[in-house]
Amino acid sequence: MCNQLMRNKNMKKKYLWLIAVVALFFASCEKKEPFDTQSADDAPLILKPYNESGTGSFTYKLANPDTPLFDSVTVTPSNYTTVKWYLDGALVFTGLKINMTFPAGDYELLIKAVTTAGKRTERKGTVTVSPYDTDPTSAAPAAGRHAVPGNPTTLDGSNLSKVDKVIIAKDIFAKEVVHTLSPEAGATDSQLAITMPETPDGRYYVRFQDAEGKIYGAGDINVHNVSVALDGYASFVPGTEWTITGVKLENVASVQVDSIVITELTKTATSITFTAPTAEVGEHKLSIKNADGTNVYFITAEGLKDEVTTNVSAETTIWEGSCVINWGDSKVELTKDMMSNVPVGATIYIYFNIPEAEYHALRITDDWWAHDLLPQVDGMEGQPNPYTFVYDAAGQAAVEQTGKALITGFGLEITKVTFK
Repeated sequence: MCNQLMRNKNMKKKYLWLIAVVALFFASCEKKEPFDTQSADDAPLILKPYNESGTGSFTYKLANPDTPLFDSVTVTPSNYTTVKWYLDGALVFTGLKINMTFPAGDYELLIKAVTTAGKRTERKGTVTVSPYDTDPTSAAPAAGRHAVPGNPTTLDGSNLSKVDKVIIAKDIFAKEVVHTLSPEAGATDSQLAITMPETPDGRYYVRFQDAEGKIYGAGDINVHNVSVALDGYASFVPGTEWTITGVKLENVASVQVDSIVITELTKTATSITFTAPTAEVGEHKLSIKNADGTNVYFITAEGLKDEVTTNVSAETTIWEGSCVINWGDSKVELTKDMMSNVPVGATIYIYFNIPEAEYHALRITDDWWAHDLLPQVDGMEGQPNPYTFVYDAAGQAAVEQTGKALITGFGLEITKVTFK
């Protein structure tokens, strides 16, 4: 009997030992957090955007200001990494999953992942928030808005008669207000003007406020207390009329291209016009000076510069003049003879001005309106000037068959057509 009890006790110990071994085995095989690593010293990785917003990657298009930016990221090492979300360089959220709304507008997105050891990685994207159809709205063109303190600045848009105040702010949510301005007299649904008071140079957010105090997104504005060239200086054609546009240009005294100084100028507050000097095809240095010896600055990707590189273009003029296009009522006609020297593969340049109009669109088609050399481009106020496209074999065949190419559209003054 005692022997039997001893055998049962030993057997029980063996079973307990076996259970313990099995438990340890399964514990060692326990599934760890996916993508995790062992150390904060590992370089961080953003492994996956889940993107509940459904637009792919880190580019988001939100239907209205009440639609949240709602998305997640997966990072490693997950236990040692902090994720921060920035719009236009401003920190708006910290965490793996964002769920926030923003005023209407276009924003640059930056997502940073930083470990406790200070190692980092980042992803870039964009956020576009569309306004409601009935909201007062105004979006800055691609080149941005530019204002000079003391001078009126016109803002284009829609439903602008609802605007009671224009807020100039340092931040997206208009918590750091710099100015609250009343629109100038004569505001309409599509246009209003403001006069910027004394304001330091810099980029500011524009926000509209209605009579009930509701705030709406309206793009941004760049304030300049110095003379600035904004457009028209990237290239020129020797011997032709050259116009450079900008702000505070009324006191310009000279334009210098390499060692050539030009003083015969036609000037306004927003433009200077002169005859381009003789120069070889290629790059040249360009600078502009005011009568008091101060520099006119140029807008560049690196900021304001007092000297830039300009290019002599080997363009050949096809047509030059002034035509405000209005679909079939007024258009530029490029005949088959005028286009005869334009080879397939050439780049065609369309130079234009943007007068006040309901909208601004460009289309180039044949004389039967059957084949588009350039399908319709809307929003020309945000496009490069000159606008370029490649003359292909199909376009050439359409011109040969119908006898003309037509530059049509709406709300543009076409001034010159060239090719290179």
